[in-house]
Amino acid sequence: MSNQIIFEELEKDEKIILLRVFDYDVDDKGFILNNLGARISSEEIPSMFLHIDSVSMVPGSLKLIEGTPTAISKFIRERAKNVKPS
Repeated sequence: MSNQIIFEELEKDEKIILLRVFDYDVDDKGFILNNLGARISSEEIPSMFLHIDSVSMVPGSLKLIEGTPTAISKFIRERAKNVKPS
């Protein structure tokens, strides 16, 4: 996907291992599953599910988001609200 921002490129099998370490999994079609085995909806487009080819793991948390500029921008704006100026 050309509109994706990738902070660190991992191979698909490396992504699956990392997801499993954090109690996620991937089904046979590549969709990300939560610890109960259910597909995880995208916050950006709730009618879509997170897929191994387009998911991003946010550094410093266990949050998974779509790897699109819109989703990443939204995450950064939400985090910035909690940062107090020095």
